[in-house]
Amino acid sequence: LAQAPKSCAQPCSASRSVVGAMTSRVHAGRAVGTAMPPTQQVSGSAAGTSEGSRSSAVLSVATLLKNMIGAGIFSLPIGLRLATPMPGLMILGSIGIMSAVSYWMVGYCCIAWNVTSFRSLWHRTLGSSTAWIIDITILGNGCFTLVGYLVLIGDFTTKSFGGLLGEDHLLARSRILDQWVITVVLLLPLSLAEDLRRLAFTSVLGLGVTVYVVLLVLRDSWLNSPSEWGPNMVLCEWRMSAFEAVALYTHAFVAHYNAPKLYAELERPTALRWLVVVLVAYGIAFFVYASFAWAGLHRFEEAVEGNVLRNLPSQNSVLTAWLGMAFSIAFTYPIVFNSAREACVNLMSPIQESILASPRLQRLIASPRSQFSLGRRSISLYNVLGPRPDKPLSKGKNTATTVVIVVLTAAVASVCTDIGLVNALAGSVMGCAVAFVFPSILFYKTVRIQLGDACSADDSLDSPLLGPFKAKHTVAQASAAARPFLKLSLGVACFIMVAGTCFGVLGAIIALRTEH
Repeated sequence: LAQAPKSCAQPCSASRSVVGAMTSRVHAGRAVGTAMPPTQQVSGSAAGTSEGSRSSAVLSVATLLKNMIGAGIFSLPIGLRLATPMPGLMILGSIGIMSAVSYWMVGYCCIAWNVTSFRSLWHRTLGSSTAWIIDITILGNGCFTLVGYLVLIGDFTTKSFGGLLGEDHLLARSRILDQWVITVVLLLPLSLAEDLRRLAFTSVLGLGVTVYVVLLVLRDSWLNSPSEWGPNMVLCEWRMSAFEAVALYTHAFVAHYNAPKLYAELERPTALRWLVVVLVAYGIAFFVYASFAWAGLHRFEEAVEGNVLRNLPSQNSVLTAWLGMAFSIAFTYPIVFNSAREACVNLMSPIQESILASPRLQRLIASPRSQFSLGRRSISLYNVLGPRPDKPLSKGKNTATTVVIVVLTAAVASVCTDIGLVNALAGSVMGCAVAFVFPSILFYKTVRIQLGDACSADDSLDSPLLGPFKAKHTVAQASAAARPFLKLSLGVACFIMVAGTCFGVLGAIIALRTEH
């Protein structure tokens, strides 16, 4: 989602197939392309990926699973308790199906518009004037994720220090102290680092630790779960808290921001292969989620916590899991933080520009007594060209922005101690938007353009104000055979859009009202 388009204004160098029935391209409402076979694939240059670096379907499934399965899995058992086991599994399956459909929709839009990033897809479909929505989404999702990371760090470090140093040690008793020590000593310096390439190993480390934790919980449930459910455990009952479970499940299935990149790297990227990758990945994810949630709930029943690892007894295998998760999350923090900080700067830039463009400030700047420096540019040149391009961004401002965001996330994490609440709010506020609302809007707009034989005329943010004429962006036109399917899919998109909005609102309300 944070990827910026390299050159949205450049004309497409190759066409893409659309459901095996799209036969031409449309420019300004008229077909300008020639018929192409339905199995035509995207060239490496068009997709932005060389043929030698493309991923097989198996590797694409593994990549999608790695992006999907993360810290949200630890809250799935309590989601099953909130909704009761039987309805909870049905809700989990329904959310998985909706997420898979919306994920496929994002890839379909990439096929139609011939783009390889979420931001460029947004620009082509909805125009550059609404690009601020992407930055707000990145910033909001990043803040929720960073707060969740700090809550988990507090959980894991407190438990780890209790096992290593004893339960009476200060670091084992003070969760807030652990969070702030890790924040000041480790997270803040990492967030201030300019080169994060050395943290690439955290992806493999996080995947390995997550697999270990899942197997640990499954093993513990298999060996120590009671033979029958407890008398206070309700297996099937409808509760309003099920909407909080929906938010938790949505947060666990979100990986849609990476769909354009995953499609661009897919080997022989046809619509059928893309569908297979999505179905297989989400099917495996549902099986893993359902097994983990059932195992955690069956093991601890009503006592299960928002982070199921807090329920596990202190022993060497569990201590290894706690330490592994703490280090993995700590080194992943700056990677997520980098995108959130960039989104914050992008949102603040237009505000700064509007302030500088105000008449009163311009008169103040133009005044001989003004203490403002324009870098030896006249006020007229400043209004047109902006500040001098050879002046780099102030390192002090970058440091100040970093410190403010890190301190704010640490302060919120000090107050909120339940990762279940954080994941529920993240799933309801941001997860439903990213997984359901945005993909369905993009798909609805794309299909309406295809059925209406029109094209998008919005220029990219990268387009110069003055320059050579460039062709308007085009979208693959739907043939007669594909129109019934696309018309039916519009109804599905509307359903997902409305359902996602309702899930988000109700999930947030229920999560805030529930005692955690």
